[in-house]
Order: sequence, then structure tokens, then C-alpha cells
Amino acid sequence: MTSVITEKIMKILICGATGFVGRHLTATLRAAGHTVIRGVRKYSQPDDIEVDFCKDTTKEAWLPKLDGIDVVINAVGVLRDSTKQPMKLLHEQTPIALFSACQEAGVKRIVQVSALGVDKGIETPYFQTRRAPEAFLNALPDEIRWLILRPSVIYGEDGASAKMFRFQAGLPLHTLPAGGKQRLQPVHIDDICDAVNRWLVNPDAQNQTVSCVGLEATDMRGMLDSYRQQLHHSKALHISIPAFFVGVSARIGDFIPASPLCSDTLTMLNAGNTGDVTVFTELLGRSPRSYRTFVNGEKANINR
Repeated sequence: MTSVITEKIMKILICGATGFVGRHLTATLRAAGHTVIRGVRKYSQPDDIEVDFCKDTTKEAWLPKLDGIDVVINAVGVLRDSTKQPMKLLHEQTPIALFSACQEAGVKRIVQVSALGVDKGIETPYFQTRRAPEAFLNALPDEIRWLILRPSVIYGEDGASAKMFRFQAGLPLHTLPAGGKQRLQPVHIDDICDAVNRWLVNPDAQNQTVSCVGLEATDMRGMLDSYRQQLHHSKALHISIPAFFVGVSARIGDFIPASPLCSDTLTMLNAGNTGDVTVFTELLGRSPRSYRTFVNGEKANINR
């Protein structure tokens, strides 16, 4: 039975509001009529409050920031661990302090943006530090509703990874690590934002952990080939980079903080990034988009 969706205006604090996911959630929820407060490190807009996940590590630091807040969304995350942005603080200690403050302040709903694969037993800092906040939410009293999102690779026109993949797709020669057979199930950022909005305005929304995935799974080669086709290019040539050389490149990347490829990210890539689309479809109220339509969909939106 489908729950009735009602219109309710809420005051929502989004932590990580200047990041890719946070920016899109801010725009979607404001367009839906909600009052969105951006939690940012440096105040720049009237509805901003300053938060610092490296410093606001206690419940007491968060309580004054939650006055009048109905919903908290945590979209803070980093892909690489570092001394300046330690995952132990950003992904684990500070979110737990924030959620503890939410409980005391009477915040009604919490949305945590986590990661697909966090429950697969992959022992990288990225996944390890994501687990404790999920466990904390699961232990909260029933009167607090929470939604944990575990997205696959997220696509959005302005996303850094999407720009990189579109650039690669546009090249006539695709160099593919280990043949590009790594499994993934790209999800569009618009689908994630729509799903969050539907959950927030649903008075009967339940506590959920949801794999946020696109309609179809593919592999790295298939995704790039599809993007290239949507860009109206002819077929690309493919060169497989042996796994040994990819591993060496990843180890070199361990010493280059700006590199997206390191030993941990390679481990997660090789583990695959797919999931069952059923629950996400129910949350969204429709089927999510397929990676086969992402680029063409952008052009359609531009032409309207």
C-alpha cells in the first residue's frame, strides 16, 4: 500500500551543503518550499550557519546550531583520508555527535548519506568510518525517523566524476583498468534528491537503509561506451591496462593526495558497486533513471 504524501514545510539543516550532493539537495528542497539552512565552514549567505566537522566533535557544539531545526541531512564526506580532513572525524565522530544532539534537541528526522558497499566487509578507512554512524542511527528511539542512503556512483552534470567520465568517453581511445570490467550501477543525483524529498514529506515514512542505484548495472567499459554513444560519437578503441600496472599506479597515488586513484579506491572499485533497485524504486515512487539516458537527458533539459 502506497503511503499518502502530504505537503509540509520544514526547516532543514544540510551539512556539507557546498558539496556536490549537498548543493543539489539544497536546490531541490528549496524548490519544494522548505526552509534550508546551509551548514558550511564559512558563512556566505543569509541562511548559512558555520559548522566544522573537524572541530564540532561534541554534542554540546551542535546543540545551539539545532534550535528550531526539524530535519538534519548529513552529506559530508571525503574520498581520501588526510591529516587535514581525517575520516575518523568527518565520517564517524562528528556525525555521531551531531545525531546525539539531534536526539536531545528534538529533531524529528535525520538523513545520512553513506556509501554503497559499507556492509560488505571491505576494510578501507572510507567504509570502516561509515559504519558507526549507521549503527548509532539504528539504535535511536522510534520517535526519531532516519533515512540512510547508500549511493552507487552518482551522476550529475556538474559532478567531478561525471565530468571526468564524460571526458574519457569523448576520447577516441579508452584505456581501461583491467579491461574495465568493474561492476557499477550509476545513479542520477536528481533521483536521489527526489527520493529524499518524498521521504521527508511522507508522514508515514519508516526508518530505512536504502541502496541508491540506477535502473541498470553495467561495468566501466559499458558505461563509457554508453556515454560516448549519447554524445553521438563513433565507437571508441579499447586498450586494457593490466591489473599489475593499475595496482602500481594506485600505490603511487597513495602519495599524491589529489589523485582519485589510490590503493583504497582501487580496492573499492574492484569490489563492485551494484545493488537491488527495488527499495529505491519504492522510495522514489517510480523507476530510477538508467545510465543509458544520463547524457541525453541533460541535452533534453537544456533544449527545453
